Amino acid sequence: MKINKLIIFALIVILFSLVSLSISQSNDITTQTDDDEEFINNDGGSEAPEDKIPPTNDNKIPSIPKKPNNWIMESCFILLIIGYVANYFIGSKSNRELIQLWGAKLQPVFMSNFFKTGNKGDFTILKVNPSSYSFIATGRTNCFGLQATLDLKKRHDLFSLLLDFIGYGNPDRMTLEIAMNKETMDPLIFALVKVKALKNFKSDNNDIDLFCSRYTGSSISSLSPNFGVLCDTDILPSLLLKSEAIQVINQNENLIESMHFSDHSLINPKYPKTLKFVFKIPKSSEMDKLVLLTKMAIHYIDVVANLELPKNYKAKADKLRDKAKEKIEKQAQLERQEEIQKKKYEKKLKEKEEIGKLTPEQQRKRNEKEHQKQLKKRSSGGKTKVMLG
Repeated sequence: MKINKLIIFALIVILFSLVSLSISQSNDITTQTDDDEEFINNDGGSEAPEDKIPPTNDNKIPSIPKKPNNWIMESCFILLIIGYVANYFIGSKSNRELIQLWGAKLQPVFMSNFFKTGNKGDFTILKVNPSSYSFIATGRTNCFGLQATLDLKKRHDLFSLLLDFIGYGNPDRMTLEIAMNKETMDPLIFALVKVKALKNFKSDNNDIDLFCSRYTGSSISSLSPNFGVLCDTDILPSLLLKSEAIQVINQNENLIESMHFSDHSLINPKYPKTLKFVFKIPKSSEMDKLVLLTKMAIHYIDVVANLELPKNYKAKADKLRDKAKEKIEKQAQLERQEEIQKKKYEKKLKEKEEIGKLTPEQQRKRNEKEHQKQLKKRSSGGKTKVMLG
């Protein structure tokens, strides 16, 4: 990372130097031209008589002064290309080294908790692109599996690195998504999020928006004030945030972005019950903190699976979901009716356009045909069937 910053700093210094040199040379050329013009105008001390205008030769093409080669701009582009290419390889290598460290630190954790780690049975990390990696672990009680997504800074991209250099880049981030077994999780929705991100988190997650409200009870009195808790039933914080968990969360609050448990997850319709953790990846010397947070996330698999809501709270949770289901079904029905009405309107509009293209004789025949259809419908509607025993 330090090398990348040095590349950016060196490029900025060189580019500024070349630009200032270009401006300086441009000013020198302008000054010289002005001096030459002043010298020509003052030569002789008087103006030439108006009746002695020298004859001109219309066929003679005036000479055009040659422009100096703009080598400074060309040098800037060449330096930019060299810097971009060099940074691509250095940045890609930095991300690979970070992933290798992540794997070395977390391999024992995953291998001790899951039967199968990686896509091929061995501990393998899949590279999606130079800044994105994925890892899958399966074979554990109470869950189908775990997927870790590592979204790193785009250190290979010079422009993204420049944004990060001035403070507008994204941090290195790890997202853990755990698909829970359907039969081992009670109906619950719970989230722990930074207070500043509560509003956006609620709008980005449909289940939170539908069912949850912010909890401010005594169960989270020892939790850092930088976090907010959202839940669908008030008993969840006391069941999920024990003193040991709160201690780990408070000690690593700069690395925790969110924890989200839901039986109505939209991540994958096949696995509606999920646990999702989003952590920032710390610098290399503090990678043990991420190991501790990963252990906590895996521990929550068993905590949530073994959690049993009291009957009254479970009934309340079920009632909320029934209301939401009814609301969704009504909304879907309205959308279907709107779609039917829209199709009918489009069909009538198309028919009117087709009728408008017909000749008067064709329109007359068409009207007669429609009239005959209406008569048949009326006559068939007036008939009654007599059933003989």
